[in-house]
Amino acid sequence: MTQAQIQSVQAATPPLYEAADGLPHIDATAFREALAHAATPVTVIASDGVAGKAGVTCSAVCSVSDSPPTILFCVNRRSAANSIIKANGFLSVNWLHALQTDVSQLFSGVGQIPMSERFSDERWQFSEHGIPYRADAIVSLDCRFTSATEVGTHSVFFARVLSARKSPDAAPLVYCQRTYATTRPTES
Repeated sequence: MTQAQIQSVQAATPPLYEAADGLPHIDATAFREALAHAATPVTVIASDGVAGKAGVTCSAVCSVSDSPPTILFCVNRRSAANSIIKANGFLSVNWLHALQTDVSQLFSGVGQIPMSERFSDERWQFSEHGIPYRADAIVSLDCRFTSATEVGTHSVFFARVLSARKSPDAAPLVYCQRTYATTRPTES
């Protein structure tokens, strides 16, 4: 690479900022822009219990371990669902299918529908653990909240998986480049 090409790449790269720990990082806007190009599954986290019923659309969900079966997910600390999930202790994670953009929008707050009305659809049912789950989700996990770590604007929740339900033959709903999409198998 020539010196001019190196300078061109450096000029196009967002500036690094020093964090409190002294390590450099990109600014929040550049970070969000970069990750907007990564496809993520769309889920709804749902909980009911002593603190009430809550649900929130979430694209930051992944497996941690199969022994014991554990997942993690991230929820903004300002979301009402954050404290409700912590207080209730039990939750479901519901992976949506390609025809459920309306469910994702509803639980992301579009239309400002009251939380109690968001669960009025009969496809919301209760598991043997008393946890609300979406019966027509591709995958639905019943979980017990085990711990959370606060990182910046979000809580990183860890939850033990108690049971799983799956609905085969449905295309998953994903979010990529700030729009909904789906996937299809590729040729090997």
